[in-house]
Amino acid sequence: MHNDKDKFVNITELRKVQSEIALLRKEIFSDDITKTKNRLWIYKEKLSDNETFNDFGFMVSIKISDYKVILKEYDSNVGNRLLKQVSDYMIGYMKENQLKHEIVRYENENFFIFLNDLNEEEVEDSMLNMQKSMTNHKFKYRSRMFMLIFNFAVMQYIENESFSSVLDQLDEKLFMNKA
Repeated sequence: MHNDKDKFVNITELRKVQSEIALLRKEIFSDDITKTKNRLWIYKEKLSDNETFNDFGFMVSIKISDYKVILKEYDSNVGNRLLKQVSDYMIGYMKENQLKHEIVRYENENFFIFLNDLNEEEVEDSMLNMQKSMTNHKFKYRSRMFMLIFNFAVMQYIENESFSSVLDQLDEKLFMNKA
């Protein structure tokens, strides 16, 4: 027969395990360089098993302009510092402007921002404002200064829409925005 003390111990142990699981999930879904989520988060949390979206909103693809130049000229450590500086800026901008978001470092210099509580014009305006304000910041390495510049494209997605389809459309928009 169980007494109240046993129930309390079990509840305490359960809460401890739940807390440890939450911490582990956070670590599993965190990018190792930036303070953003990683691509595994997209596949496990944002998409269904058939790689379609499980919600609806806007997806912004962001590519850092000088990343490949810096990587080629210097090394991956300097590139990582650039990624960290850009992601810290984006996180700060989103918090400062009280935008409900998820930022994901998808690969190399490519980030995705997921926004759900805005319309397309608000998303575009927010990204343009972030892009403009980021150009006031510089990335310095040794005696060389780089402007923090990124290109972006916005795409609305709906529940059950294919992630690869949205990704293809975003890549095409990004390419057109560069031209």
